[in-house]
Amino acid sequence: DSLRKTVVAHVFGERTMATLGRLMSLLSPFDVVIWMTDGWPLYESRLKGKLHVISKRYTQRIERHNLN
Repeated sequence: DSLRKTVVAHVFGERTMATLGRLMSLLSPFDVVIWMTDGWPLYESRLKGKLHVISKRYTQRIERHNLN
């Protein structure tokens, strides 16, 4: 949630199409406009046609959340 700076969904698992699909299903009610990822090739193929930003700069907040 960009306004509250909170995580709205978690999915744990290997970096597979199935795991990404579960995450996208959980996020579907939130009308995600911009997808920011670290450039894993699977993300590029699945997010084709969506606004997709590839940059570690924008994934650092969730990475820090995962460490805590």
